[in-house]
Amino acid sequence: MNDQEQLKMLNILEQQKLHQQQVDRVLKVVLPIVAFLLAVICANFNMLSTLGTIVMMTIAFWMVGIQRKVVWHWATVVIVYCLIDNLYSYQGSFNLDAFGRQCGTTLVFLWIIGIGRPYIDRWLMKSNTTPRK
Repeated sequence: MNDQEQLKMLNILEQQKLHQQQVDRVLKVVLPIVAFLLAVICANFNMLSTLGTIVMMTIAFWMVGIQRKVVWHWATVVIVYCLIDNLYSYQGSFNLDAFGRQCGTTLVFLWIIGIGRPYIDRWLMKSNTTPRK
């Protein structure tokens, strides 16, 4: 590669980094709101479960969507949290319906965020590079 090609590649990489930072700024606002709304809908019916679910979802969504950590690791954290929360919320007994509602909803949205993030980056990069009429 000659110097001009390297310079062009570095310019494209810098532009990609700026686009990813722009998506990060949007997700830093959107993900906590989504976590709050989902936690209110799918948490177990007590205040500590709701607060814990908001915190856990916000952290998991942040790590998968913004920090781009491995989705499988955070899916495991979500499952363990939902098991513990279910056992504490129902005084040692296991409520399968509540577990399915809480864990299933959280995992679905975690996977959507984890899988969708690269597509959002590509979409923004493509939409900003095509000339507009």
